[in-house]
Amino acid sequence: MQQTGAEQCPPSTCDSSALLLGFVNTAPLAGAMDRLAGAEDLSAWLAGTNLADADTPVTGADVAAARELRDAFTMIFRAHSGCEDGEAALPAAEDYLQRMAPRYPLAPRLSAAGCQLVPAQDGVLGAFGALFAAAADLSARGGWPRLKMCKNPTCYTGFFDKTRNSSGLYCSTACSTRMAARAYRSRAKTA
Repeated sequence: MQQTGAEQCPPSTCDSSALLLGFVNTAPLAGAMDRLAGAEDLSAWLAGTNLADADTPVTGADVAAARELRDAFTMIFRAHSGCEDGEAALPAAEDYLQRMAPRYPLAPRLSAAGCQLVPAQDGVLGAFGALFAAAADLSARGGWPRLKMCKNPTCYTGFFDKTRNSSGLYCSTACSTRMAARAYRSRAKTA
């Protein structure tokens, strides 16, 4: 997505946020299967997002790296949501991403429209680099803190916070309603 650094993400998700949310939402949530369970799954996800060709070789080590990267992004998004476990795990997640970033170098692509960071490698390493490029893009446009994880413990889906003041805690009104009903029942039970 080519935009100037001063532009904000629109209220709807942009390509960068869609890529990162699609990645974290491959986790096994609410009884669903892990969509990065094996090399075939990772290969299919990479091909589905156009980050790599369907015939790009994917190894078990690539799958392990993808899961670790996904977990780090998830913890950061949980911290954006104010989740206690996200706050506690934030230093480890940030440290992990700092250590991994040099493995997936980015290069500037300059054009009349502006500058965009792109992966400097092909294959799986380039695909992981695209995730870092998406994070850099969102950060430059002020959208990074809007990537969050739903605070509903039966959901934990990644979402783009579309609220005006970035105060959203739930991925949907359904999750918000469920949590409000739980809180009401809990208060009524203790009263």
